Amino acid sequence: MTNMRLCLGGAEFWENLQRDIRNAREYVYVQTLSFEGDAAGQGLADALLASAAPTKRVVADAVTKYVINDRLIGLPAARRDKTLQREVQATGEMCARMEAGGVPVRFAWPVGRRFYRLVVRNHKKIVVIDDQVAYLGGINFSDHNFAWHDFMIRIESPGIAKFLREDFEQTWTGHDQDAATEVDGDELIIGNGRGNKAMRSAVARALDDAKERIVVQCPYISEPFWRALGRAQRRGVHVTLMMPEQHNRSIMKWGTLDAAHHEGFEVRMLPGSMTHAKVMRADDALIIGSANFDFVSFRIQPEVVFITRQPNLVREVNERLLDPDLARCSEPGREPQNRVLERLGGLGMRVLEPLSYWWGRERRTSPIPLAKWSDGLAVPKRDSLVVPTIGVSEV
Repeated sequence: MTNMRLCLGGAEFWENLQRDIRNAREYVYVQTLSFEGDAAGQGLADALLASAAPTKRVVADAVTKYVINDRLIGLPAARRDKTLQREVQATGEMCARMEAGGVPVRFAWPVGRRFYRLVVRNHKKIVVIDDQVAYLGGINFSDHNFAWHDFMIRIESPGIAKFLREDFEQTWTGHDQDAATEVDGDELIIGNGRGNKAMRSAVARALDDAKERIVVQCPYISEPFWRALGRAQRRGVHVTLMMPEQHNRSIMKWGTLDAAHHEGFEVRMLPGSMTHAKVMRADDALIIGSANFDFVSFRIQPEVVFITRQPNLVREVNERLLDPDLARCSEPGREPQNRVLERLGGLGMRVLEPLSYWWGRERRTSPIPLAKWSDGLAVPKRDSLVVPTIGVSEV
């Protein structure tokens, strides 16, 4: 029987993970988008170095070599920011300390000097320990991501852990894979960023099967999900989408509000700090993982998606996350100028979607060798950084 529980927030996630790393006896594998030399990153480094497990590895996305604390570190203003540059230096020193202690750190999808590649990243967030315990969800190892409203799911399942361990080992060799498995009736799907067809099909089935209620919390949502939520709403399913009021990607916020205007589904705004949670409940099914519900995640980035109907987890996510958040939401503002912003956001998203497929095409070959921090940091040229804000940074 698979045992699962919600780790809501960075502190709760770290409390559980730290204990599991301490108890590891064979291996600990960590894959994350961002791995920064602040308290969150240093805490993971210390725990891995202290662990008795003989094999420990970390894969971070190469975005960490260019974006720290949500800032492009090579730009002139960032290079003059002494606090930021100290964190850059601390990140490099942390990686060197881990290498010296027998914990190799590698960076997936190196950028080189083609900086537009930063739009498309290896976005998976996975921890696997001893073929027994696994974590998946949306939390990266950086302080500001730990502070965001987000979660990970802790899973005790030899079948799921073994599957994710095999995926990590493929990533370690530079071979991003498409793969899927079913364990105790739950579906686990890996997309390699070359279309992610299996991921899209699995989520589409769950949405099409919904008869009564769909609740979504995700900061970044676009097609193909706008139309899918609209279809569900028109066939009588009550559809509600929660987004952060203080959104860090305004084009996505306004574009989604424009889509809701046309498709008829309900949007509610979450107050407070940025929500980074990615969860969809379709009747009794939960859809969670690293993927945002947008065209970037579901077509051109490596991602992991988990679809489960385990009653205890569905109930816990409802009681601790979805229901309380719905209760504190508000309706989006109806000011006339907002409708103008919505139309512009919708237009912008329709332009960005085909462009993103072009940006992603260079990453559709395998293998893509992993890099070390010591391979060096290229300094970007100004004209190479004219890219849309979605995809760059911790999404």
